[in-house]
Amino acid sequence: MKVQQIKRSPMKRRRTLDSSPLPSSVFDQVPTDVLRSIIKKLSFIDVVQAKAVCSSWNLVGEELVSRMPWLMLPSKEEVEEGDDADARNNGYNGFLNLGENRVYNLKTTPKEFRESCCIGSSHGWLVFLEQKAIPFLFNPFRQVKIQLPPVDRLLGLKRMERKMNGEYELDYFEDYKKSCRFWFKWCGKQEVRARFIQKAILTGKPDSNNGNYGLVLLCNSGEEIAYYESAGDNSWTVIDVSHAPYQDIICHENNLFALGDKNSVEVWDLQQGRAGITKKSDIVLPIPDKLLAKEDSVKGLCSSRFYLVESCGDLLLVVRFIGDYVDRVYGTLQREWDCYNDYCTISFHVYKLDCNGRKWVEVESLGDHALFLGGNQSVSVSTDSFSNCEKNSIYFTDDNWERMEDDLLYGGHDMGIYNLKDQSFKSIYEFSSAGIQPPPCWILPPALLEP
Repeated sequence: MKVQQIKRSPMKRRRTLDSSPLPSSVFDQVPTDVLRSIIKKLSFIDVVQAKAVCSSWNLVGEELVSRMPWLMLPSKEEVEEGDDADARNNGYNGFLNLGENRVYNLKTTPKEFRESCCIGSSHGWLVFLEQKAIPFLFNPFRQVKIQLPPVDRLLGLKRMERKMNGEYELDYFEDYKKSCRFWFKWCGKQEVRARFIQKAILTGKPDSNNGNYGLVLLCNSGEEIAYYESAGDNSWTVIDVSHAPYQDIICHENNLFALGDKNSVEVWDLQQGRAGITKKSDIVLPIPDKLLAKEDSVKGLCSSRFYLVESCGDLLLVVRFIGDYVDRVYGTLQREWDCYNDYCTISFHVYKLDCNGRKWVEVESLGDHALFLGGNQSVSVSTDSFSNCEKNSIYFTDDNWERMEDDLLYGGHDMGIYNLKDQSFKSIYEFSSAGIQPPPCWILPPALLEP
């Protein structure tokens, strides 16, 4: 494992926001209840700055610093005014803080954002895949990069080379060519996700006290799940699975949960690391009647995506229905594409796992929680601390990798806020273009954010 500090572009700074609190002073004597009421009125950046004043301010600020996911965005100018032929070379350039409804733009776009494919977001870190099939972790707030072992053999790739137009040229091992029914020589960034790595999630934080963490990949069209442990031998382990292809994976309390194609949930214990990955349970559940009826009613008009989310100790199954072609103005389903419609999310179903009854039970309300879904590790957050976060809602971004590069003017656009009670939709952030590359992605920021 190689940890690398990225050289920052020269710029003026008032001071580093993650500096340690100053020694005890008169500021420590401010009553906690008074201090808390004051800090609650500050903006996110001001709270982070206040945390550096002294130890007591740091403790109160830690309670109030927004942990709500931020929306990572490409440059609005590049998306709306750039040359369509260069869309695959766009990079993430800003972060939308939903708590303030404000976009924080980067002075310069890190080359990692332009030259590599983002394959996941977890624990405040982004997971990228660069050419030669080498993945790495990147913390965009602290500009720290952690190199990971290659996945070329895991993906069946002999060579993966990025060209000037942003596409990847691929060459495969002969045994892979013989075993795979379909392979292609060229692909774009999102096609990398569609075919090779669908999701990447961390089992812990690389910047925690012990520094140990694991990374899990859902890969090869959902057929395989691979695991890497930082304290291991710098290689990947393919986990023994039973119900491929898989729809989604999450990690919770050292357990890996995988949603299989046959409506199954498999759970592995990762506590002992690579040498001790053991399966704890493997259950196949009946498909809910309401879900079957919905799929039957939109057959031939919609596709669906499935997510696992841990919320308040429950395991949730979220089903997202995506209209293949939806009229942009009226929101009605169409049977074929024309220039006035795109694929678009039309509804969600939410179910809770009943372990004793071995079934999915419909969830009619998320209460004071909201879910964040997309290319990131799916998360649930309490809305009590976030005035601008809507309870009983699902915040979603576009992860329709199979359709995203049908056209350079198309894809990345399918994002919004869905209210589970009245089944209404609201926009999160507006682009004038239906082609948004790279697609917006949720990221849960660290406690201290550098400007």
